[in-house]
Amino acid sequence: MINVIVVEDDPDLCGSIVRYLSLVGMSVQRAGSGGELDAVMATFVPDLLVLDINLPGEDGFSIASRLRSKSKVGIVMLTARGQLDDRVLGLTAGADAYLVKPVQFRELEAVIHSLVRRMRDAQPDDKAEPREENHRTWGFDAASWSLITPAGRQVPLTNAEYRVLQTLTQEPGASVSREDIAAALGKPVGGYDDRSIDAVMARLRRKVQTATGEVLPIRAVRSVGYVFAAQVEPVVRNES
Repeated sequence: MINVIVVEDDPDLCGSIVRYLSLVGMSVQRAGSGGELDAVMATFVPDLLVLDINLPGEDGFSIASRLRSKSKVGIVMLTARGQLDDRVLGLTAGADAYLVKPVQFRELEAVIHSLVRRMRDAQPDDKAEPREENHRTWGFDAASWSLITPAGRQVPLTNAEYRVLQTLTQEPGASVSREDIAAALGKPVGGYDDRSIDAVMARLRRKVQTATGEVLPIRAVRSVGYVFAAQVEPVVRNES
């Protein structure tokens, strides 16, 4: 799971960003200033910041420069200041990416995933756990409508969760389009809301992690849909 802090003093925009990133499976905290950011970071270790420039007190340029001198945290600047001089100053201060408002949240999500992937690729030790995850086998019990974790913990599924996992686990490792997921949920083609699908995925991830402590290996695939990124086997019951 990706840990993100959104540093934005507009409460409505901040809330919208936090809600979207949470729905797509990220763990998100919010801060409205440099001081609030420092307080949040005392108890929450982020992989990445989404950082505004025009903040009360310390501005985003200063925050980026200060953090970059002592931390490898990823920094995505998200600001209304789109002049070339501002972009250069932001990147020079330590930002890894610079986005200008207004921005589509799916683009922000893609930038975050791309940046975190590059950061993790640059740290070989951090890649061990995700790779091990792919070799751990999950179970899907169609008879009892439940998911079985690699440790043998059983998670009962709702109708929507069952339909989604049934679709994703037919070919583990293969991407499933949002259209196919919508169809599995009984929604008309072209008449579904992307956010409703993201919400189902987010609730399912939280449910499995809360119940078992396991991270459900469902991954978003940019511009496509989702993939079940681990081995999964159907549970076969002996009839006697």
